[in-house]
Amino acid sequence: MSELLTQYFERYAEEAITKMKAALIAVDYYERIRVRLVKKEDLSGELAIIAKVGPAGTMTVVKEAMADYKGRVAGAWELNQRLQDIGKQKVSLIVNEREHLPRADVSYQFKSKAGIVKVHITTAGETFKLEINAGKNPMAAQMACIELEKQLTFIALTG
Repeated sequence: MSELLTQYFERYAEEAITKMKAALIAVDYYERIRVRLVKKEDLSGELAIIAKVGPAGTMTVVKEAMADYKGRVAGAWELNQRLQDIGKQKVSLIVNEREHLPRADVSYQFKSKAGIVKVHITTAGETFKLEINAGKNPMAAQMACIELEKQLTFIALTG
């Protein structure tokens, strides 16, 4: 299959896993602060914001931050908006309480005159499996991949 497509989607998966890890670390940090605030611990020496807004205001900030970072976990797998506009993307996250990172199942389908390119990524922890399928006809598959490569190049050039 196309080396450019493989590199693009490998990099995409690696970046998404990194974003998920960072967001989950932040959620864990804010969860620990939330628990300590519920226990009425004095955190004013550790968090300067408490002196300004008080424990109740800090709890509001903590809850908003947790919600934001939880949204970033799912949002880590969003493709570039232009890619979403020209294809179909489906993202499923499976959370297992025994695993640090949710498992992701990401499907992307790009349709052109030459054919359909299907990209499927599954993760387990920090590892992923990438499958790119453009059909059984080698000529049509190559042309469909070239069309998607053109779109990726155009997106990269236009920012």
